[in-house]
Amino acid sequence: MRSAVAPSSKDLILSTAFRVFGRSGIESTSLREVAREAEVSPALVVHHFGGKEGLIAALDEAVVREFAEAYAADAFEGDHDIVRRRGEQTVRVMGARPDVCAYVGRGMVEGTAGSLGLFRNMIRGGGAEIDSLAERGVLRPDVDRLWATLQHFFLIWAPLSFMPVLKEALGGDLLDQEQLDRWVDANVELLEEGLYA
Repeated sequence: MRSAVAPSSKDLILSTAFRVFGRSGIESTSLREVAREAEVSPALVVHHFGGKEGLIAALDEAVVREFAEAYAADAFEGDHDIVRRRGEQTVRVMGARPDVCAYVGRGMVEGTAGSLGLFRNMIRGGGAEIDSLAERGVLRPDVDRLWATLQHFFLIWAPLSFMPVLKEALGGDLLDQEQLDRWVDANVELLEEGLYA
């Protein structure tokens, strides 16, 4: 155990919690296990986050922030290839942060209070983006905006909940660059062209 509080102890605890919760589950993993793997005292985790619920809330905020920052850092004008660009932005973060993806996938399957909050945040942000696209004339005017938001959510996030079983179907890890590229291509084709002749 570290005896002194390092300046980066809060970030260390967050990155460890992403990894441990993603690997072992959120409900079944104790605060003590996160502290042990981070090599800090449980009291330090409580000091920074107030307890497990506070830690989960901080993780959820970090997920939303990471993706929002990725989108903002690669802002683009106009509507050309907007679906592809958004997909590429998303999978770029996914490829760089598999621990975050594992955490989100676990949370959605477990239906924890934290994952419900995360889901609400993502749907709120996704709904605002759908409204913006509709106002810019990118969407068909007859689109059901709620279901458009949910469909985008499922296309992006649902596969994370199935990562262990998807390995067999894909012949590799969902977050390998080749699979991420295929995933973007398939989603863009589905959203822009549809599946049926």
